[in-house]
Amino acid sequence: MPQWLAIEWDDEELRAAAARAGKRGLHLEDAFCVPLREAVPSPEEEGLRQRPPEEDIGRKLAAALAARGVSRPKTFVALSRSRIELRQLSLPPIADEELPDLVRFQSLREFPHIDEEWRVDYIPLAVSADQSRSVLAAALPPAGSQEIQAVCGAAQLSVSRQVLRPCAAASLALRRVPWETDETRLIVNLVGQEVDLVIAIRESLVFVRTARTAGHPLSDPDAAELFVGEIRRTMVAAQNQLGGSRANRIVFCGADSGHQKLAAMLGERLGLPVACFDPFTDLSITGELAHHRPNDAGRFAALVGVLVDEADRRLPAIDFLHPNRRPEPPSRKNQYLLAATAVLLVLLWGMVFAWTAARGVDDKIQALQAKRQELDRKLKAADKTRKLADALSAWQAGDVPWLEELKRLNEKAPPAQEVMLNKLTLTAGEKGGQITLEGLASGTEAVQKLEQSLEDASHRLVSKGKAEDGSQPPYTIRFGSAVVIRPPDTARPTTQRATVRRSASPAARGNTGRIGP
Repeated sequence: MPQWLAIEWDDEELRAAAARAGKRGLHLEDAFCVPLREAVPSPEEEGLRQRPPEEDIGRKLAAALAARGVSRPKTFVALSRSRIELRQLSLPPIADEELPDLVRFQSLREFPHIDEEWRVDYIPLAVSADQSRSVLAAALPPAGSQEIQAVCGAAQLSVSRQVLRPCAAASLALRRVPWETDETRLIVNLVGQEVDLVIAIRESLVFVRTARTAGHPLSDPDAAELFVGEIRRTMVAAQNQLGGSRANRIVFCGADSGHQKLAAMLGERLGLPVACFDPFTDLSITGELAHHRPNDAGRFAALVGVLVDEADRRLPAIDFLHPNRRPEPPSRKNQYLLAATAVLLVLLWGMVFAWTAARGVDDKIQALQAKRQELDRKLKAADKTRKLADALSAWQAGDVPWLEELKRLNEKAPPAQEVMLNKLTLTAGEKGGQITLEGLASGTEAVQKLEQSLEDASHRLVSKGKAEDGSQPPYTIRFGSAVVIRPPDTARPTTQRATVRRSASPAARGNTGRIGP
């Protein structure tokens, strides 16, 4: 049976899981750690302790594998979130086969310092109501690729996959813990001084984050208190991707006493159900692992997840060695073969009558064909890039600059002594936007002043009516108005009206805000 090896490392240690894949499934043989920092004589020298160079890490790994009888395995490398750049990208409506090219193109624009040498892969997220696309893009810098190559090269290992550690651990957790109805799951994996946090809805990952932990939450009560705060911040940060909702269940990678105690604390503080699972359960355990289990099995969840995914022929969510790519076009080999055969027959027939002339013509034809193919290839590549850029520019041109509109409203509205806005609603559409105003005024003249000051070449004012209301003196008129924002290509010139500067401006919050005196 072929041997498989999953590895990952940080500044403190290298973690590895070895297995064999057979017809009856995966057999997990070993899970072990290789320390990467030497012990120092005293606490004063702690700051001088450093992780060894990549070649030394590779040699230490090679020695550990040789001691365990692991030879030339198929190798998978898991990368922590801190080693990559991760960002959510919003894209215009586009077909799935066009998505890889557009993600690469948009990543080059939105990621800082990224260039063609970076490896980019992505996780498709849900399609919005307006059919726009959203993806979670991950970029591995050249330095990260070089580090992997140096470590695995020194250990004489050939890497088959480069996956993202939080996604691999989440893949295992999604299958080990049964799902409940309408569940939004927060998956927590403590690995060394880092904690991977992934929010998933069924099989879809919608949020990925890695944070540094202060101390050891599994054994230190003070660190556990800080850890609870980190979980709260993650759930708040993920609400945008969840449409304002939040995770309603927590799953821990690890089921030893430390995990159980921390899970109980989280459940009590957050008022949520918390489940724990052992990464080694539901697997065939053989070899050294059957006699000796490592402490804190949860830190091996990502490595076990990589091996289980490979055994199940399940593609990882992120793989920098095999990123999402445009599907290959249908093969035209037969057409080219027939065309080449026809040309060859014509050339052979001509050589019977004019051997010398035919040789010169044949050389010229081949040169022209090669030049034409090269020009066609460059033309197709340039046309593809132009179409993507035009589509992206057209989509972005329809956005309404809401901050500028709010600034304009603040500058042109009459003073607060004359007009008080109670409600402000911002609405975007395919052909511009609309700001709906509701409020009180000191008189009809103040309402007219407000409506006249807000109308210009690109803004049309629509009155929603006025009514007497003496409930909040000195305001006596309740009114409603709508400011229709025309797109730039539909704006028409109008007579410039006087602008009244207000002495106090209201404040708006979000898409719908309320403004008081």
